[in-house]
Amino acid sequence: MVTAKRSVVILYGIGGLSDVGRHAILAALEKPEVSKITVITEYPEKLDETNWDSHGEKSNPFNNPKYSPRLFMVKVEDSWKKPQANLTRHFEGADAVISCLGHRQPGIQKGLVAYDGNKQIIQAMQEAKVDRAVVITSFGLKGCNNPWPHWVAKVLKIMLKTVARKARKDLESMEELYVASPLDYLFVRPTGISAECKPAGQCYIQDPGNKKKVVGMDTAKIDVARFMVDQAIDPTFHKTSKTVGAEPRG
Repeated sequence: MVTAKRSVVILYGIGGLSDVGRHAILAALEKPEVSKITVITEYPEKLDETNWDSHGEKSNPFNNPKYSPRLFMVKVEDSWKKPQANLTRHFEGADAVISCLGHRQPGIQKGLVAYDGNKQIIQAMQEAKVDRAVVITSFGLKGCNNPWPHWVAKVLKIMLKTVARKARKDLESMEELYVASPLDYLFVRPTGISAECKPAGQCYIQDPGNKKKVVGMDTAKIDVARFMVDQAIDPTFHKTSKTVGAEPRG
């Protein structure tokens, strides 16, 4: 049986949550059925960084002749804070979108574009008739329906209401856009992500009703990225959110 070719759009920015999108490029390249990966970002230069978790590839995939025929780069002009001309054409023919914009890191004011960027993305998806969006966000936000019963969750909730309140507002406003849209979205809420964490090969989903098996807080970005890519091209969760993390203990 011939596997149907797939096309995805991946968006990343700056900050830990956004960096999952950069790793999603590698995760999508692992899928032979994904024949076209359109990357839209304000920061193409971040692909030249070598901090790709413990993943085998440590270099810019656009520079690798094995990968480059499947990759297409779109540079955001100036900022997501400004309207992007002809954005819809980059989404035409795509099967799904993986959106990793915004972050939750206190003290970093740059990169808080989850709302501004995704507002334009949602419009472009609808105009291009793309229905599926897998979106990075955080636990501890208003409307989160699958809480993480871990003591660290209380700390982050306090942080999001104080030193990271602008980040919280940005992510919450972004979520409201998707909920109000007709799109088939999945919000992915990583517990904690680390560049030093060795990839486990999978993400674990928190069962909100099970306080004995609580997913861990230290997860490799590539593991979250693979989960997002899997849900983009073979969706199993629809118009909902999932908190993901390391292997549960207990």
